[in-house]
Amino acid sequence: MTSIDAGQLLDERYLVVARRAAGATATVWETQDEFLGRRVAVKVLHEHLAADADFLARFVEEARTAATVNHPNLVAVYDSITDHPGIVLEWVEAPDLRQRLDTGPLEPHEAVALGTALCAGLTALHEQGLVHRDVKPANILLGPGSSGMAISPKLTDFGIATSNAGDRTATGVVLGTAKYLAPEQVRGQSIDGRADVFALAAVLYEALSGRAPWNREGDLPTALARLEEDPPDLRHTHPALPAAITGAVMRGLAREPDDRWPDAASFAAALAGGSTLAPPPTAPIAVPVPDPPTPPQIRRPTPTVAMSTPSTPVDNKPRPVRPRRRRWPRVIGFLIVVAIALLGWTLVSGSTNDPLEPVTSSEQATIVSSVAFDPEGTGAPGEHNDRARFAIDRDTSTWWTTERYDARDLGLKSGVGLVLTLDRVTDLNSITIRTTDSEGWSVQLHVATGVDADPDGGINDFGVPVGGGTDLGESVQLDLEARGDTVVVWITDLGRGATPIRLAISEITIR
Repeated sequence: MTSIDAGQLLDERYLVVARRAAGATATVWETQDEFLGRRVAVKVLHEHLAADADFLARFVEEARTAATVNHPNLVAVYDSITDHPGIVLEWVEAPDLRQRLDTGPLEPHEAVALGTALCAGLTALHEQGLVHRDVKPANILLGPGSSGMAISPKLTDFGIATSNAGDRTATGVVLGTAKYLAPEQVRGQSIDGRADVFALAAVLYEALSGRAPWNREGDLPTALARLEEDPPDLRHTHPALPAAITGAVMRGLAREPDDRWPDAASFAAALAGGSTLAPPPTAPIAVPVPDPPTPPQIRRPTPTVAMSTPSTPVDNKPRPVRPRRRRWPRVIGFLIVVAIALLGWTLVSGSTNDPLEPVTSSEQATIVSSVAFDPEGTGAPGEHNDRARFAIDRDTSTWWTTERYDARDLGLKSGVGLVLTLDRVTDLNSITIRTTDSEGWSVQLHVATGVDADPDGGINDFGVPVGGGTDLGESVQLDLEARGDTVVVWITDLGRGATPIRLAISEITIR
């Protein structure tokens, strides 16, 4: 099997435009259907899976079956190809739910609309005897909806959908994504549509609460956690959510298939039953939250005139008036003494150059811009450049994030990062980088003068690294000891975590 490159013609019909994504089972290419004159996605199996005759035969057969399923909430399967075993899919130009959730949870009415639509798509798939097996946010594309809401989702990635009762490849690897696998998938038992119900319930749990129901360090501990413990009750993490919705989601996460909703249609009906309690899009639910620890709320003492009338009788007898001591002369005298002392110290030391004098804030360099840097990426510029400004906005509640990767070392890339431009050329001593929750990540630091982030260039344009670190924690301060007006934060390892993995930086400061 030969490699695939841009400009290549697959099956004498599909012209390769660019590589768009890669996962555990296949690589997705943007292509042009030369026969029908339209853009399509071609998902090509990885070589080790294509070499498995049983897996390949099942893959092709399932592609043919999936092609018979036509539903607005499913990405259409058009064809299969043979010179590089794979399937041809509808091209959808839309962000996925993973990107949306990286910015924060959904409102309850959005989650309900999302869940009921996806249940409809899964019902159509299950009626054909297929089980998707990998329902997760990255496989849910968000088409345009009313009022800008993403309420027209399309479920994609049928690369591991199956009508086979088993859930393992010939190599014994469990297929699916650890955070959303049903317990029976983890055990390698036979599955049916209730495994997809479980995965969708896990997606909705995360969409509502902002966290996955199970999330341990590493895929295996995350997958095994659901065999031993229940997830935190959604009512505790989202107390203002209607009970009908929390009940629907928590039942969908039942460990045993018989305890879940019997099918996706039943799950949809339960979600819809609670949607009447959810507010319209223009009136989001007000969730009670505790006062933020920072900044603290300043509570001033209540003025005397606002005090309530005491319950005991008031003694109205006249009291002798004590003469009030005059304190102003003492205060004024003290201030005069201090002023004279300060003036004398200034006259004595004003002509000296004290090396221990602290540097004022006006002497510190200011970061004036932040640009995502992905010189080794393909296709349109990525790495969420629209969020790069959040890394320098002095607000730790916002953040910039990399794209998600299947490997912590970013696969074929040597790194990605941010190019920070300062207000002037200056001596740089240190850089502080705060991430959201990352552990074990690595970074190289480059400093240059007058160099812009050129997509056609590379990290070498900024010279050799002047600092960095490995196996870093959530917040780090690293030495720079360099001079320039441009700093590149070049991430070479995304750290430990369940795949697909990303690194989110909430704030960067330079001194």
